[in-house]
Formats: sequence, C-alpha cells, structure tokens
Amino acid sequence: MSRLRNLFHPIMVFIGIQVAWIVLMAIWINWYLENNLAIKEFAQEIRPDLFTAEIQWLILFEGCFLMLLILAGVYVIFVYWNKQNRLNQMQSNFVASVSHELKSPLASIQLYLETLKYQDISKEEEKDFVETMLSDTQRLSELIDNILQSSKADPKSMALQFQPVNLGAFLEEVIKGHKRQLEEKKCLVDLKLEDSPIMNLDQKALRMVFNNLISNAIRYSPVASSLNIHLHKNAKYWEVDFKDQGFGFEKKDIKKVFRKFYRVQNEDTQNIEGAGLGLFISSEIVKNHKGRLKVSSPGKGRGSIFSVLLPVSREVEVVRQLDER
Repeated sequence: MSRLRNLFHPIMVFIGIQVAWIVLMAIWINWYLENNLAIKEFAQEIRPDLFTAEIQWLILFEGCFLMLLILAGVYVIFVYWNKQNRLNQMQSNFVASVSHELKSPLASIQLYLETLKYQDISKEEEKDFVETMLSDTQRLSELIDNILQSSKADPKSMALQFQPVNLGAFLEEVIKGHKRQLEEKKCLVDLKLEDSPIMNLDQKALRMVFNNLISNAIRYSPVASSLNIHLHKNAKYWEVDFKDQGFGFEKKDIKKVFRKFYRVQNEDTQNIEGAGLGLFISSEIVKNHKGRLKVSSPGKGRGSIFSVLLPVSREVEVVRQLDER
C-alpha cells in the first residue's frame, strides 16, 4: 500500500507528465523531420509564405514552451527535495537530541541510586541526592510532555480543560518548581505583579508553557544572571513578559524560533541540550487560549523577551454577593 501511495505522489505524477510530454514532443519532432519535405510542398501549394513564417514561429514557440516546462519541473523537484532534505535533517537532529536528553537524567538518577545503595552517606548528602533525582525526573517529565504534545499540537486535536486560575499565584508556584535549577546557575528571579487576575485557563497546559520559557531562560543565560518576569495588562491582553540576559537572537532566527524542531545553531548553543519542541508547543498552547506568544531581542548576546499574551476576555469576573438584610 505504501509503495502504491509513493507511486501516486504528486511529484511522481508531475515527473510522469513531464516524461510523457517530452516523449510526445520527441515523436512529433521526429515525425516532422521525416515528413518535412512533404509538409513544405503542401504548405507552399496552399500559401507560399506559410511555411517560412507562421509554421517556423510555431515550432520555435513550442520548443521554448517545452524548455520552460522542463525547467519549471526541475525547479519544483529541487524545491521539494530541498524541503524534504531539511525536514529529514531536523528530524534526525531531533532524535539525536531527544536520545541524549533522555539518557542524561537517567544516567544521573542511576548513579545516585547506586551511590545510595552501596555507600554510606550522611543524611544531608542523601537529601541532596534525592533533590537532584527529583529535579532529573521533572526534566524527564517535561521532555515527555513536550513530545506527547507535539504530536497533537493541532488546534483541533488539542483538548484543553479550562478552569479559573489565579494567574499571579500560579506564576509564583511555577517559579518555585525551578528552585534547584535557579540555584545551580545562580540565577535571580524578579517577579513583578501589577495585579493577579482570575482567568479561565488550562492549568496543566499553561504550566508547560511557563516551564518551557523559564527553563530556556536559565539554560541559555550565563551564570549569575537575572530573569525578570512581569505580569501586566494592556487594552486587549494580560501579558506575562520573561526578560532574560541570555544569548539573544539574530533577526533571521526570530522568525523561526516557533517552528517545530527548530534550534538556533551557533557557538553559544551547540553544547546545550534541546529537542526544538518547547517553543513550538508553547506557541500552539497559547494559540489555543486565543492568545499569542511573541519574542523580541536587541541582538545576539543581548538577551531576549518572550511575552505570553492572554486575552482579557478570559478573565473571570468575581462577583461578591452582599447579604440582604
């Protein structure tokens, strides 16, 4: 069945049409050359200037049209091949990155468990080991969630469960979950809440968005940097800004950061693990909240700002009912 599907692929059909057209043209040209004299005599009997003018221009036009058609076919095939090649390369990079990201925390957990099993350590060291393993399991959980969500990131297939959420308190809770990661990079978080609205949100999905943005800000920033998180309101949206002091983006990368499997490749990021799914999934989740996820950066090495925009229409009006006397 797959072979039959490949046989009727649009590119294969196009190539088949091209080949058929070339064969027909070759047959026609061969017939024309073989009967050239007879055609010329017949044309001169009807109209003396017909063969030398209109027929020759017609032949020239058909030849040019054939060449343009062939060139167009070659161009379409090249564009498709190039696109398919890039997709295959991104998928290969994704598999390699995911494999490495899965192995790293698993190896760490295994090492700590073996240490706990075979060596006598203090209570303080044991507590530290457990915290590290919890951090690694959280990292594994986030990666698996990203992989699962990437397969159903289509708005029609992503089923969200909305419920009232205190956005300010929720942000504080998510930040606390990154305590160990922040301590390891000596990263300081400055959370500024202009207000704390109650909004109809999918808490699990939005947690994934905030986790991805905070994790990226920490991983792609130097040691002892700061992360400023600002919740504020404009005319149409409640906006959460994540401003980091990381590697930043060039203009050519800003347009691509939300693409599936896309990762910025340069000397700053080549040794940082990643699957190229987090920002893509985050963008789709925010879209399913009727919002937007945008990014800006002054340039490479100058940090970036990721902004989650959630529509004001999702805000829940808290009505206080006064007891009537």
